[in-house]
Amino acid sequence: MQIGLASDRIGRECKERLKARFAGQGHSAEDVCPANVSGAEDYQSITDQLSSAVYTGRVERGVLICSRAIGASVLANKHPGVRAALCHDLHSARQGVQDDGVNLLVIRAVGVTLEFACELADAFVQASYLPCEQEFGMPPRRLARVVEYIRNHLDQPLAVSALSRLAEMSQSHFSKLFKRSTGLAPHQFVLQERINRSKELLRQGNRKIVEIALGVGFENQAHFTTVFGNFVGMTPRQFQRSSGHETSGMFRRALEVEVVPGW
Repeated sequence: MQIGLASDRIGRECKERLKARFAGQGHSAEDVCPANVSGAEDYQSITDQLSSAVYTGRVERGVLICSRAIGASVLANKHPGVRAALCHDLHSARQGVQDDGVNLLVIRAVGVTLEFACELADAFVQASYLPCEQEFGMPPRRLARVVEYIRNHLDQPLAVSALSRLAEMSQSHFSKLFKRSTGLAPHQFVLQERINRSKELLRQGNRKIVEIALGVGFENQAHFTTVFGNFVGMTPRQFQRSSGHETSGMFRRALEVEVVPGW
């Protein structure tokens, strides 16, 4: 099995222990974000990276160890195709997979021993989800190809017709399978990705909001502000300030990312 691992600074020792354990069991264990930054919002970036690896099919299961475990679990479940759960006992880790198809296990970095974290991870990895997920949606490689294309062309028009050609499917079949795989219609996914990219740029704090709006594919700042408010519950300027950056034309630097689409 291909297993993705991620952790904040506090969970790093546990992550390394699990990585070695999975490799010893014959699994392919990958640290999806080895060069973590330290900071209060570190869990957001690592959660986004691991969730992305799960829903694009880069890894089959993900294990996240961090101190902000509840927040990470909530954030991970905002990603299409990701079913994350914070588990404190072996039964939950096992049944979450078997009954609900959990594909991302969140472990709290403090409050559990390394030995018990290993037991939780074993229960999670060894459990099987009975429904055949590949019959449920797009083949993983085609889905990954489309998602990568969307992320690399957010500043351009992204029509369903073009995306379906990329996936080598009819438009109607593509739309149906894409929604089954991600939980979102193609245009909703694009909008989500645009908003997530804008969050990343806003956290960096070194560009004007109008430049960010145009750079992620919105026609003007007013439309961007409206859509951003609908998704995030605050204006882009308020979001940037809440990330620790006061704004006055040009912005200072910041930290992280999140994901959501636009048309």
